Amino acid sequence: MTLFGLVRHGQTDYNLRNLFQGSSDIPLNETGREQAHHALDHAPEIAWDVVVSSPLERARQTAEIIATDHHLPLGGTDPRLSEIDWGAAEGHDVAEMEAAYPGRAFPGREDHQAVADRGYDALEDLERRYPGQNVLVVAHGTIIRFLVSGIAERPLDSIPNGTLSILTLDGDTWGVRMIAGVPEAHVVRVASRDTNPRFVVDHAHLRPGAAVDPAQTPENREDETA
Repeated sequence: MTLFGLVRHGQTDYNLRNLFQGSSDIPLNETGREQAHHALDHAPEIAWDVVVSSPLERARQTAEIIATDHHLPLGGTDPRLSEIDWGAAEGHDVAEMEAAYPGRAFPGREDHQAVADRGYDALEDLERRYPGQNVLVVAHGTIIRFLVSGIAERPLDSIPNGTLSILTLDGDTWGVRMIAGVPEAHVVRVASRDTNPRFVVDHAHLRPGAAVDPAQTPENREDETA
């Protein structure tokens, strides 16, 4: 069994300003760098073997900080772990764009199912590359939410910056052990690893879909797509 720790990158200025970020290559801000340093502070005691990431700068920076802090090797980047491309919404205010385009039907937006499918493909390739190991994957809020919600079989709220979710993969069986720092126990088997979709991501999942935990601080309740 291979275990994946999915870490959402630290905060950027786009996050702070509540702008759609997606494929835009925005670096971490000071808060984001601090979040990267503390991303594993409250994680379970897991002996991580390697850190890989999306090639976007905010994810790479987060991965490099974690690798340095925890003396872990970097395993490079995979473009399939990049965030969804929000098309015409990139760089624009979240509330304004959602009002203008109900259902997040932004011109040029990447298909949500395609985002999930490429993410599962990337994880399966990492499982073949690091069989039986514990792999930290630094990526982005929406793609992490798509991956986890597909396996958990329910819509999820935003994935906060600098939080850890844990998935497992053993043959054709996927599991969810943690969602953004909250323990979870859900296992599901797929019919085949050779065809997509592994898990169907409903169009409604484009927008975070669960109630916000009132215990979360305001800075952690930012829209993950921002």
